[in-house]
Amino acid sequence: MKLKEIYNINCIVSFSTKYKFNVLLVGSAFSQSGLNLLLGGEDGIVRIYEFVQKSDFTQPKLTLETKGGSIQTLTVHDLTKFYNNDVIVGDSCGMLTVFCNRQILCRSSLSDDSINCLQIDKDDAGNSCIVTADDSGCISAVLPSQELWRINLNNVIMLKEPSQQVSVKCLLTVNLMDQAGQRSNYILATDNIQHLHIIRQGLVVMTTKTPSIITAMCSGHFVDSEKISDGSVKVEGGGNSKDHTQVALGSATGAIYILHNFMVTEDEYANAKYPIRQLASLPVSDGPLDFLLCTGNFNSLQVYLDGKSVGQYTTPDWINSMDTADIDNDGKLEIVVSCLDNSVLALKILDT
Repeated sequence: MKLKEIYNINCIVSFSTKYKFNVLLVGSAFSQSGLNLLLGGEDGIVRIYEFVQKSDFTQPKLTLETKGGSIQTLTVHDLTKFYNNDVIVGDSCGMLTVFCNRQILCRSSLSDDSINCLQIDKDDAGNSCIVTADDSGCISAVLPSQELWRINLNNVIMLKEPSQQVSVKCLLTVNLMDQAGQRSNYILATDNIQHLHIIRQGLVVMTTKTPSIITAMCSGHFVDSEKISDGSVKVEGGGNSKDHTQVALGSATGAIYILHNFMVTEDEYANAKYPIRQLASLPVSDGPLDFLLCTGNFNSLQVYLDGKSVGQYTTPDWINSMDTADIDNDGKLEIVVSCLDNSVLALKILDT
């Protein structure tokens, strides 16, 4: 399939809210079906809206008060197995709050610093846990009833200056194939002194230097395997199997790199020119590669494909959060973004 050079992007939903919020998520909260839009507010309240194209977004249908600080990160996952899809929230006071069946199930003080990252990790048996990271360099894996393990990156990194304080910039849980062809779940963590840490079952199994500070990550298939093997994108140790999940690494300089076979590409995949805040992958219809969606310190959504810029949508302000979901039930994912001016947009990449 020949890839297009430029893809048009249409806005199919647009609204603004009077509430200040830091993060959005699209998912099914406390339910197995139906889409909700969740906004994590600066006032510590999660506001939940029904999310279809003709929704009335003037008032949320449900509010969840964390009784904590400004919400920095949230996710939806059926962690407790008591009811459908719990809501899990991390805030600026280091508090983790789990809502089950619309009620607070537990509140845990994990840190004196802000929880800036939150992921769900699964072990080989399929058991889930919450993984958080904070500004002080601590990564914790917890369940509502207990802490499973904790890593302080300040105790892991031996090559830092004694006065340097390590903080976690971003987290990603991902299933990767090792050199023996075995797939396992890993946690990737980046820090403020240009390291990428690969964690498995509470242990740092590998730390590698990155070309710059990595501020955003996502998994997908972004580079044709033949390009990796023929040197167009140079990877030490190589490997060209399509079974290998790739991880896009967005940096504070705007450069984007690819992690493949546990190695970071020497060459840039693309460059957004400004600091990157978030990356996400989006499948291409009938194509072997994924779109790479990029937001950062600029008022637009940037879309890359095979290392080339193929689309852009100008937004009213910098984008502070992004998610993907099929909101019009056509079998294809749309892009939902929120901006610093409290606006929310749902965007659709057109095939024709």
